[in-house]
Amino acid sequence: MLSRILSGFATLLISLQAFAAAPAPTPASVTAAAATALGGAEKLRTVRNITLSGYGQYAYQFGGGRITGEAEAPEKYIAANELSRVYDLENDRFQLVERRNMLFPFLGPFGHAWGLNSQVLDGTIAYDINGANAVRVAAMSDNPLQVDGVHVRRMLMMTNPIVLVRTMMDPATKMTARAAGSGSVVDLTLKTGDRMSAAFAQDGLPQWVRWSTRHTNTGQMNFTTHFTGWSDATGASGLKLPLAYTTRLSYRNVDFLKLYVDAYKINSQIPDLAAPAAVRAQAEPPSYAVPTITSKPIGKGLWRVDQGGTTVIEFKDHLAIYELNVNVSVAKAIIAHARTLAPGKPVTQYIVSHNHFDHTAGLRQAVAEGLTVIQRKGSETQFRDMVAHAAPDYPDDLAKSPKPMKFLAVDDHLRLSDETQTVDIYWAQNNAHMADAIVAYVPSEKLMMEGDLVTAAFDWAHWPDGFRDILAKFKIDVQRISPVHPVGLTEGQATLSLAQIEDLLKGGTVRARQHCAEELAKGNRHPGCPIQSKYY
Repeated sequence: MLSRILSGFATLLISLQAFAAAPAPTPASVTAAAATALGGAEKLRTVRNITLSGYGQYAYQFGGGRITGEAEAPEKYIAANELSRVYDLENDRFQLVERRNMLFPFLGPFGHAWGLNSQVLDGTIAYDINGANAVRVAAMSDNPLQVDGVHVRRMLMMTNPIVLVRTMMDPATKMTARAAGSGSVVDLTLKTGDRMSAAFAQDGLPQWVRWSTRHTNTGQMNFTTHFTGWSDATGASGLKLPLAYTTRLSYRNVDFLKLYVDAYKINSQIPDLAAPAAVRAQAEPPSYAVPTITSKPIGKGLWRVDQGGTTVIEFKDHLAIYELNVNVSVAKAIIAHARTLAPGKPVTQYIVSHNHFDHTAGLRQAVAEGLTVIQRKGSETQFRDMVAHAAPDYPDDLAKSPKPMKFLAVDDHLRLSDETQTVDIYWAQNNAHMADAIVAYVPSEKLMMEGDLVTAAFDWAHWPDGFRDILAKFKIDVQRISPVHPVGLTEGQATLSLAQIEDLLKGGTVRARQHCAEELAKGNRHPGCPIQSKYY
């Protein structure tokens, strides 16, 4: 027994001595080891282009599109088929191509049409190919489904290990290296100014790359792409590349993209990705432009904002707002506009229809400005995760001046009332799209505010009964709605009539049933089919 203990101590001592004797990693040593592990520096220098073919799955809305905000709620996914990535190392160009399809009941054909996405980066110009047209895109942007722009596409290009190590071999790349476990981490600043980090195993193989960009719902989002399934890129190239890429988010540790490789091509014939002259002639669209905010009165002490569908509610000594979406810059402008509608009255309450990222874009701004957030208890965990998410590289107002979130939970019913205004908030129960949806109702105006309850019927009504269920359960008389989405609104119209509401719900149900029948005739069991309804 003693001899085994002494032997163990000796082994540990030898390991510690070896660790202490190991030289600290340097950018040059890490680069050399990585190049060797991938096939050798000289072989890497011969690579002119790489084409990756495969398929993948995205987490819908970065994990912010789940039926509830609770941490254990199942993810919704988007399929990405006919997927390719073209890395043109000779000309510093990159192309992302894939067809996307929602793997859950969506609002209309555009979500289930396997629409083609073709996004290109040519140096410092980002543009999209839409059929025969090419359109320049902003340097930076984000929406509930994707982050985009020049920086994002540059970072997506860098998630290929050969592109990464070739960039590390470029003298214009600035690097620092540090030990990390049995391997090392290198922090890079590219000649374009983009920053990222990469980890390498003891044998030199890249393990992951990490980068960040601005993100409306979380301040910024950090993306970490892990490489697994190393193989010869073509079976006989002598170059190693992974067969699987998993990109994980800093928000809730969500697996944002799982990419599976079918094949690689090295130095093959690739499309000309040079930005067309017409694209170069286009001015780069502004990032996060803020339009002029306008609104229309829709009742006593009530206004609907034309940009984003916010409804402003006036009380005796304060204002409340129902919904605040679009992006953080527009949300800030909407709050400022609301104050001008009743000068001297502060905006103190923010009612959120439900937890999805396309309806919570203003959450961080609302918290930064001290508003009390009103929603169902099921959303609180998600909202606190969004508010607490750090954004050191792209600080918004909340990151610059952190504040705790004030949260008021709704059960079945919550009344906000004083001698000038009464608003009833009701839980829209039994909804397949959003378990924690709430609507706001003004009895004096017979007006309801909603998001994704009625106007989710863009084309197909997959959950048509929620509106009538609320009327039946709470015995309320709704004659108009102020919708977040402007679906069904005619020119100059700010609210939908009861007749328009019924037309949307009934028509959307009929169209959805027809779609289900068409898909079934093709042998496709489409998600959300058959349509369930008590009323239509």
